[in-house]
Amino acid sequence: MTYSKSELRQAYIARLQQLDVNTRLKEQKTLASRLFNQPEWLRSKVIALTMSQSFEIDTAPLILHARHEGRTVVVPRTLPHRQMEFVELREDTAFVETAFGVLEPQDGRVFSPDEIDLMVVPGVAFTPDGRRLGFGGGYYDRYLEKYSGKTISMALTTQLASADEWLHEEHDQMVDRVIMLEED
Repeated sequence: MTYSKSELRQAYIARLQQLDVNTRLKEQKTLASRLFNQPEWLRSKVIALTMSQSFEIDTAPLILHARHEGRTVVVPRTLPHRQMEFVELREDTAFVETAFGVLEPQDGRVFSPDEIDLMVVPGVAFTPDGRRLGFGGGYYDRYLEKYSGKTISMALTTQLASADEWLHEEHDQMVDRVIMLEED
């Protein structure tokens, strides 16, 4: 059965918020370990990550690991007209909180899409074949239209969806790979 994206978004966010802390931590650790072993991660010098919200997969360990390995981490900053850009994350980066409650870098070097090797794309739900249900603003779909590097998403068990749960629209951008717990 197909639901509206808005209904599904609310349902998946509620599931994420209700997820047991121990289950969340265990799943996040496993997913992170799998991410760090992906060829795309191992080959990347510049990795785009997000500043996660409380109900999302915690990106702080991913950021720390990437920086420890000497990789450059870039994080999104929103722009007018539902656009965004990626700014280098440094020790001295100052942040501002957006109206959505997300931390964004106040300033810093902006990386163009062709300078980013790997983008770890957030979302509220994913299908195993790479379809994603985002947060509803279309920021990542717009950015991914002009991005040709590798994309990976990580899905907690509660974020896995079947292909028929929502209608795939023309502007929806897929990710190259979804890392999930059911993998071999």
